[in-house]
Amino acid sequence: MNNYFKGLDTLRAIAALVVVWGHVENVKYNASIPSLEESSSILFPDSHLAVILFFVLSGFLITHLLVNERDKTGDISFKSFYMRRILRIWPLYYAIILLSYLLIEANYTFKSTLLCLTIFPNIAHALDQGWPSSPQIWSIGVEEQFYLLWPLVFYVLPEKRLSLCLILFFIAYSLFPHVYGFVNVRHLHQEELGIFINKLFYGTKFNCMAIGAFMGFSVARKKKWVNYISHYILVTAFIVLSIGLWFFRFKLSYFQDEFFAVIFSVVIVGVVNNPKVLIDTKVSSFLGKISYGIYIYHWLIIMLAFKYIHYDGNLMQYNILLYSIVFIATILISWLSYISYERFFLNIKKRYSTH
Repeated sequence: MNNYFKGLDTLRAIAALVVVWGHVENVKYNASIPSLEESSSILFPDSHLAVILFFVLSGFLITHLLVNERDKTGDISFKSFYMRRILRIWPLYYAIILLSYLLIEANYTFKSTLLCLTIFPNIAHALDQGWPSSPQIWSIGVEEQFYLLWPLVFYVLPEKRLSLCLILFFIAYSLFPHVYGFVNVRHLHQEELGIFINKLFYGTKFNCMAIGAFMGFSVARKKKWVNYISHYILVTAFIVLSIGLWFFRFKLSYFQDEFFAVIFSVVIVGVVNNPKVLIDTKVSSFLGKISYGIYIYHWLIIMLAFKYIHYDGNLMQYNILLYSIVFIATILISWLSYISYERFFLNIKKRYSTH
């Protein structure tokens, strides 16, 4: 059974490169160097939404794989599932914690260290105790917690109720921080807890994974409506819409992430379900395959680049040098990591395949 989906590597590549781009500009801004974050330029996508795209992709793919495994074997092997996720995620995750600790001087608190080592970096992030030399690892914690819980929920829920439960969860989880915020301001007056919940729910987007899971289940079960939203013209329109709104910095006062999660999920369905929608290239497929490495390594490389490349007032020259070093080094290191360090664990991972 082939679980490869065309187009997903390209979507991963886009998300990973946008994250790098956004973080370079964010670090420039924090260093008081002219940045797109403070300019009038409109062509600058929100890197946080790239992480939302990663979340939707994870929900889609993992759910589709679970459906296929149950169809093929009649059951879900939790041991195999968790071992596959551990062997794919943990080696790079713990490697970047060690590397960043050794290479970057920062304030590593006991709470931050404990939470990050136990795969709760999103909790540390919400407590302003994130891993300072590689803060982007907060999202890895979200994904790991999803991988831990979702197979169990999937196994327990009756399949005929699965779609409804996912939609209800998406709605309830999206509403909760807003409802809590209203009640807290009016009655509870717990400022610190309110700040923590806002930060936690801003990052821990299980609802965005849920909409991806809903789409993954629907595609796996070949729901009729999936073909309707996979029409070539409609898919093309949603691709243009998503890129346009994202890159031109469209903003909603509320439910921004959820809005984009729905749009991204429709794009994913169309891309994988319509054979005429072809977005892969050799370059994008290559970058998609090493996208996890790009996401993991890029912040450390940005920090080292900023340490040794000094801004002298010539912004164009500085940007060319900075971006060249950051992107080339990130891609090169991610590729070398993929074909050596990661491949060792990926070969072990094959032992737990259900194919």
